Amino acid sequence: MVGDDFLNFDEEEEFSDLVSKCESAFEDGTLENMRFSEEQFEYLINNFIDEMDDEIVYILTSMGYNQHPYSTEMTIRYADVLIVNSDSDRALDILNKQLSLDSGNSDIHFLLARVFIKKGDNQSAMDYIESALSLTTNEGLDMLLTAAQDYIDLGNFKNAINLLEKAEIIAPDNYELINDLAFCYERSDMLAKSLHYYEKYLDIDPFNDNVWFNIGTIYAREANIPKATDAFDYAIALNPDNSSVLYNKAILLVNSGKYDEGIETFESFLRIEPDNLFALTGIADAYLAKDRLEDAIFYFRMVLKLDSENLDANTGIAYICMLRHEHYEALTCLRKIIGDERTDSLFLITELHNSYKRTKNPEFLVYYLVSLYNTKENELFKIYLEMLISYDELWLARLFELIPSLKRDDSVKKQINKIKKKSN
Repeated sequence: MVGDDFLNFDEEEEFSDLVSKCESAFEDGTLENMRFSEEQFEYLINNFIDEMDDEIVYILTSMGYNQHPYSTEMTIRYADVLIVNSDSDRALDILNKQLSLDSGNSDIHFLLARVFIKKGDNQSAMDYIESALSLTTNEGLDMLLTAAQDYIDLGNFKNAINLLEKAEIIAPDNYELINDLAFCYERSDMLAKSLHYYEKYLDIDPFNDNVWFNIGTIYAREANIPKATDAFDYAIALNPDNSSVLYNKAILLVNSGKYDEGIETFESFLRIEPDNLFALTGIADAYLAKDRLEDAIFYFRMVLKLDSENLDANTGIAYICMLRHEHYEALTCLRKIIGDERTDSLFLITELHNSYKRTKNPEFLVYYLVSLYNTKENELFKIYLEMLISYDELWLARLFELIPSLKRDDSVKKQINKIKKKSN
């Protein structure tokens, strides 16, 4: 496949000084003025691919194609880079021209397949993959894995699985293949098959913490808490610094009501990633669920020290302050979150109602109405809207400000007019 040519020692020694010349010319902006033989281009392109210098690789492949337009190898190299850089139309054009000159080259057929994958023409892509496979005897596995990865990158897991299953016939114990199949089945919600392949991977490499983590996430999705926890624990034992495992285990424990264990796991996570807002919020939520309000508000305030506009922390503090009848601080936080479509209205709605009943403060009433509207409590909304209209017009204006769609709601407009006529 592309880039598989090798130079002997003498050639490598002969060409090695070209690298520094190439780098200097690139820095000076004169690289495109240089000329190289095909062999020199091959050496330089391979060198800068190894160094992951994509910009120089792009320039060199373009130069190679322009200086050696009839070279199949230079065409392939340039087309490959164009595909990576999402210039599928240009790649298609030069590959079609080269195909007419070298119709039996498997790499050209395969790169055409990749172009059509990028362009969403799956039938043409599959046709060219089949023709590429028919023209090669030893590159079929790499072709199938590469094309499958293209589909994975596009989120087309069905076609990726189709290609990976073909590759499995060639190399059933290939690590990359097994992992990709497990991943694709997981993303396709075919969890039993995903588990099968992750477990097959573990038969080959039982000490891979990332695979144990993936197994844990699948069991978590299936609500199999004991198996999920065991898998996460294996992953942590293999790599205690795998913060993703710790975080997901903590979430799993908290969501399953094991608050103390969840808090402890979050604390372990924070030793690796101090000041992580999600972990601090997770601890606060766990304490809130345990009704340990002082501890909960402590952690919510830690979040606000790092991010004063944090939605979850402001929501949590507003809720706790309403529970504790600390209305001023509650309103301070509510002003930051009410009107944000991400705010959990259902979580706040009861305490907003209680706070209004307790204080008769129209600001709480406005926020309660916003929550009623967001939770589609239409009848209650009408009742409390009438109460709001009895206050100053400014509060009604504030409601419209927080719910812009009300201005387009004819039923609400009619109700407001009806209430106003009634009051007059």
